[in-house]
This record gives sequence, structure tokens and C-alpha cells, in this order.
Amino acid sequence: MMITINEDNLFAVIIKGSLGLMAFLALAGWALFSLRVGLGAVAGGCIAIANFFWIRNVLQRILGQLPANAATYAQLRYIARLSVTALLLYFIITSGWFSLAGLFVGLSVIVINIIALSLYSALRAGG
Repeated sequence: MMITINEDNLFAVIIKGSLGLMAFLALAGWALFSLRVGLGAVAGGCIAIANFFWIRNVLQRILGQLPANAATYAQLRYIARLSVTALLLYFIITSGWFSLAGLFVGLSVIVINIIALSLYSALRAGG
């Protein structure tokens, strides 16, 4: 069954693909290396996906509701997102429960998925 990717379902395709990739990387990291690598991949993937949701939410609010001062709204949300992400990463790294390699791989799931979807779309279109 072929799924058509368009503007209406692109976000869902990216999220589902990223969740699948995160699960695969976590299982592969656990099976091939250690539990710490698998946990790192899960932690990084969850942070990446949560950031992707957060960015989308902020952009929808800015473009849909048009706040009075969109630039200030976007900057404050950016600083909040960056601060929360930094705190999470600090606690994850200092806890000792997670592998840094697994964390870095997990943080890359959205980027890897977007690149794969871009290549798929380009090859499907004959380019």
C-alpha cells in the first residue's frame, strides 16, 4: 500500500517515521552495544520529537493567531524551548544512565527522517 505524502499529512509522516526510527535505533543500540546506548537513543529521540512538536506549535500560533508582537513572542518561546532542552540534556548527561553516543544518535532522528523523506520524494518524482 502506497501512502501519499502531502502538506496535510507531512507532519504526521515525519512524527511516525521518527518514532519508528527511534525505536529501531534504541533496540539496535541495546542489542549491539548496551542498555545505556539504547536508553540514550530513546532520550535523544524523545527530546528531538518534543522539540519538533514545540516548534510547530509556536509557528502555528504565530501564523494562525498573529499575536500583536510576533517577533517578541517567537523569541521568548525560542529561549524557553532552548532553556528546557538544555536543562533536560544537562540532567541526562550528568545522570550517567545514558550513553552520549546513543543520545547524539537519538537527537538526530528528526533530521535523518526529513532527509530520508526528501530523498524518497525526489526519487519518486523522477529527480
